[in-house]
Amino acid sequence: MAQKAHPITLRPINAFYQGYTHWNEPRFYYIISRLRRLIESCCLGTTHYLHNIKINRHAAATIIAVDLIHLHMRSKRRIKSRRYKENKLKIKKESWTLVASRLQTAAKLIQVFTGTKKIILKINRLKTYTRSVPKPVRREIAYYTKSFHNSKYNYARYGVQLMSLILTNKANISCLCRFIEQNVCSRQKRKRHYEFLRYLKQGLQSLQKYKKINGLKIQIKGRFTHKAKGRSRTWKCQIGQMPLSQLNTTINAEYKQTQTGYGSVGLKAWTCKNIPYVVTT
Repeated sequence: MAQKAHPITLRPINAFYQGYTHWNEPRFYYIISRLRRLIESCCLGTTHYLHNIKINRHAAATIIAVDLIHLHMRSKRRIKSRRYKENKLKIKKESWTLVASRLQTAAKLIQVFTGTKKIILKINRLKTYTRSVPKPVRREIAYYTKSFHNSKYNYARYGVQLMSLILTNKANISCLCRFIEQNVCSRQKRKRHYEFLRYLKQGLQSLQKYKKINGLKIQIKGRFTHKAKGRSRTWKCQIGQMPLSQLNTTINAEYKQTQTGYGSVGLKAWTCKNIPYVVTT
């Protein structure tokens, strides 16, 4: 029965609510869930992913600290090519300026929603580049990251950076869920979702020797293929150990549901960290 329940409910960890705000505990969890959705919507269409949110209160102001992950297409040492000016307009659409303008508008909405006098948004960005991925891994997925495949596999460079951060315990599993959700929904034509799932599995297997967590498991189930009506498919990928039945292990889980052109799709992801949970009495 433990495998059917949500792993977080069976393993109580340090709660977000620490009594720092003037809201009671139920209202605090309601507000932080809405804030998470609002900030995730500010990152849509860009290469920014929400990692964590912390709320604190100082005097009459409410301080909201947001940790974002910024994935870059080009490396720092790249020489500007002759087509840099032509591609500059496309790069700006996914840049930090777009997210910053959205967050500025979101701060006013948060102030009205929470009913506080002053809202302070503190944004911490973790910038990553393709060079941060180990060189042997880049060689194994070189087919997807070729320059002539940029339009077909535009997720390749971002995805390998995100998978590397998660396996090294620097990012949350919700970032990977959002990345998979976006690409499974948008890769429906010409069976391109098969190529995306193949890339995802190959990237995780190549990064397996560099992982700093015990295990990672992903499960996608639903109608995301071109099969006949009423047919659903299940896709699974696991790296390392995932002891869901052991309650003394630290497991983070993320469940999501999305819609594709063929029907609804459910997405589940689990990460098992090295630190065991110790029950104190």
